[in-house]
Amino acid sequence: MKRSRWVAFTSVVASLVMFGSCGGGQKIPPFNATPTVSGLFPSNITAGSEGFILSVAGTGFMSNSQGVTFVNWNGSPRSTSFDVTTGQLAVQIFASDITTANSVTITATNPAPGGGTSPVSFASKFTIEPPQAGLTIASPLDPVSAKAGSAAFTLTITGTGFAVNDIVTWNGSPRVTTIVPMTPTTASAQITRDDVANVGSASVAVATPDLVTATTSLNFPITGSDNPVPTASSLSPSSAANGGGDFQMRVSGSGFVPTSFVVWNGDFRATAYISSSQLVALIPASDIAATMSKTKASVAVTNPAPGGGTSSPVTFTID
Repeated sequence: MKRSRWVAFTSVVASLVMFGSCGGGQKIPPFNATPTVSGLFPSNITAGSEGFILSVAGTGFMSNSQGVTFVNWNGSPRSTSFDVTTGQLAVQIFASDITTANSVTITATNPAPGGGTSPVSFASKFTIEPPQAGLTIASPLDPVSAKAGSAAFTLTITGTGFAVNDIVTWNGSPRVTTIVPMTPTTASAQITRDDVANVGSASVAVATPDLVTATTSLNFPITGSDNPVPTASSLSPSSAANGGGDFQMRVSGSGFVPTSFVVWNGDFRATAYISSSQLVALIPASDIAATMSKTKASVAVTNPAPGGGTSSPVTFTID
């Protein structure tokens, strides 16, 4: 995957638990729960928007020594991390996932022992709304970015088709908005200190009061120090048998950030950030499909810009 497809995690990811700490020190049950999905935030976005972070509420989510919960977008896993503050999952959705109007099924999967995939319900449906002619948002926003930890400020958005009662949304949630009747091409919104408390990005749009019809969304960067170049030192497991099933692989090293992702033979794999020294990647069965002879895979970690880079590879053996 090209690094340009990766959009920085929003500030929700900054409060992630350390691997194995989910549950407040309680004893880990012998079998993992089957998770459920009870809500999506946002639950819709306009086709053609930039990538964003989807927050998933539910039960049975995990991040401990037995593995982590990954969220699936129409059955395809996406990078997922557990937020200990909200009890929700933060999921990276690519711009390429939302190019056309559609209905998407969101499920969550826990690994064995036990585990399984959440049932499909009304609450697990995400809608990609068709764009509305004449309703647009222009880039750049004003200001174009903010530093993490900065004070509250007014965000100004230009575009077309705005109405007086329209609302600026920040990660799908409404913000106090002003649209002057005589200048319906400009909207201003009050962004709070909490909105920019942590490094990441926010998804910004202008929507009708029902929060369904909206412009395409743009990303607003929340900046901090440049990302380091990561180091990958070990894998667990570091080998698997030909023809095995999907599995979760823990990557240990240093310099990891909430936007780090694992690459397997140069290709992106769904990744959960645990700490600056630990990631978990979901490796599909196709990566270790049966072959005629022993093979090896190259595993590395990439940190996106600003700064960032890719670690030296670690070898994974397929027997």
